[in-house]
Amino acid sequence: MIFEALIASICISLISLIGVFFFGNKGYMTGTHRFMLPIAVGVFLGIIFFELIPETFEASPQWGAFTILGGFFGFYLFSHILDTYHHHHFDNTDDCYRDGASRLLIGGAIHNFADGVIVATAFMANPLLGMITAFGIALHEIPQEIAKFSVLIHSGYSRTKATFYNFLSATTVIVGTLVTLVFSTSLTSHLFLLTGISAGNLLYIATTDLIPELRENHKQHFTQTFVATLFGVALIGLLTQLTHHFLIPL
Repeated sequence: MIFEALIASICISLISLIGVFFFGNKGYMTGTHRFMLPIAVGVFLGIIFFELIPETFEASPQWGAFTILGGFFGFYLFSHILDTYHHHHFDNTDDCYRDGASRLLIGGAIHNFADGVIVATAFMANPLLGMITAFGIALHEIPQEIAKFSVLIHSGYSRTKATFYNFLSATTVIVGTLVTLVFSTSLTSHLFLLTGISAGNLLYIATTDLIPELRENHKQHFTQTFVATLFGVALIGLLTQLTHHFLIPL
């Protein structure tokens, strides 16, 4: 479980390098945004409602709702304090092009640390759930990292520096995974805290960041993005049912 979680977090951090290959090709960016992002939304929603929320309430019927709400509002407040904006698209009017690159990197590092906590929590619950969660986070990260790379370039960073700093910011997902795994023994009896907070965190990302992003930038492709989101939910629902009936109970 530890090895698999670390491998997954390393793979997620390596996605930050993808901007080098896609930067400058807006067609590729539009394609990844239109299809990968809604699938990621569906995967997140499936993980939240089929796995993390049931796991949380099963472990603690009394406090489960509070941990989920705590994760949601905690991340809401945290994002507001940091004044962080998650970039999934090119926007030439964005203030981050002028003076927000450093803030973007810091906010990205904190966000990636939270992703690491989510990945580790999922693997602690069940390795299959961990792999599915890592897959969803990876889909979410691809367009985000491409756009972040663009922001750094437009802020005056060289391609080498933009690649290095973006990758450095992304490695905090590994730190988040390691920290969670190190303290996993003492948290075993309180795993519902991690699953609940993770559920609230993912719910915040999906509903306040990703879905509004899709509605704003792909109104003319609503049917495609809606179907892709349903596909992501159905995929997790199917895997959950197969797991419960034929594999290891989650």
